Amino acid sequence: MSKPKRLKRGDKVAIISLSKGLLGEKFVEHNLIFGKKRLEEYGLEVIFMPHALKGIEYVAKHPEKRAEDLIHAFEDDSIKGIICTIGGDDTYRTIPYLMESERFKQLVKGKPKLFTGFSDSTINHLMFYRLGLTTYYGMSFIPDLGEISDSMLACTETYFTSYLESSESYKVIKSSNV
Repeated sequence: MSKPKRLKRGDKVAIISLSKGLLGEKFVEHNLIFGKKRLEEYGLEVIFMPHALKGIEYVAKHPEKRAEDLIHAFEDDSIKGIICTIGGDDTYRTIPYLMESERFKQLVKGKPKLFTGFSDSTINHLMFYRLGLTTYYGMSFIPDLGEISDSMLACTETYFTSYLESSESYKVIKSSNV
């Protein structure tokens, strides 16, 4: 298994919609603002992949574009991390465009990147496992980084920092007491 390097100040992170195009909707604009600001406060540069902000309807109709965004994130050497916007229910529709692409498989093996998401992103974690890449089943952009509050939830913030090179690795992950 290859393990990607943790993020450091100045790194670019790609925000990607592999399942639901929620981030492209006006009613979640506040989550976009909060999440982007928080990532920038960690010194990270936020890149929204081309189709991540196209909205629910467009993203639902174009699994090939979602897959294209993931391929481009791996092709771009300046991108060090990939964060899913949210879960959903049809990420599986991207898998043929990814797993039938020898180029994509070689990119994943040759250019490991930090990948995080949960829920419907489980299919991506399984895909990456099959390709030999260690991933993080964890934070997504809208519900975690874009939490509508003055700050992220304490447990979320604690574990998000584990993605950063400047933090210690966790030996034991504890659930939130809330």
